[in-house]
Amino acid sequence: MNGPALYPAVLDLRDARVLVLGAGRVALQKLKGLPQGLASVQVFAPRARPAVRAWIKRRPGSAWLRRPLRASDLKGCRLLFCCSDDAQANARAAAWARAKGAWVCQAAEPAQGDLRVPSAFKAAGLSLTLSTGGASPALAKALRLRLQKQLNASDLAWLLAQLGRRRAALKADPRAKAALLKRLLNGRGLDLALAPRRADRRRALMALFKS
Repeated sequence: MNGPALYPAVLDLRDARVLVLGAGRVALQKLKGLPQGLASVQVFAPRARPAVRAWIKRRPGSAWLRRPLRASDLKGCRLLFCCSDDAQANARAAAWARAKGAWVCQAAEPAQGDLRVPSAFKAAGLSLTLSTGGASPALAKALRLRLQKQLNASDLAWLLAQLGRRRAALKADPRAKAALLKRLLNGRGLDLALAPRRADRRRALMALFKS
């Protein structure tokens, strides 16, 4: 097999010990994406950008260690982010972590790790992730910005709110639910919701709810 065998999944990091090698721009992106409920977060770097130091100061259970990462540091680690500007240090740390059974995200060389972190964002009431499989994070970012702009300018959030208000009633009446979803999601309804927000399109959507 030539390429990676990627399987999309979501990690449950409750009570996990997470390590980050590096404290620059890429490391900051990874830190910002970490959920609450971790056991600890340790950042290894001789220097850290101010935003990283501020994140560590705000986050309980996190620490900045101003020294290189050692193999012994990986005991009990569940996830390692390799984000330093030293390619050899990243590769060495990735090999150590994988040998101990930890998940590895190698930002600069995805093939040296086990997972790629997708571009995650919220738009129009949706939580979305977007990934190029490590081929081009810049493209993923550009697509994220484009999609955010398009979705936020649409009536999709309004449509989701309307469906949410009717959820209990629709659950109690499966036939009515099926008929409504068919009208909304098969063709014109979805086109209206995804098009740029406009009064006449909103009225057309409202009519589909009343049909």
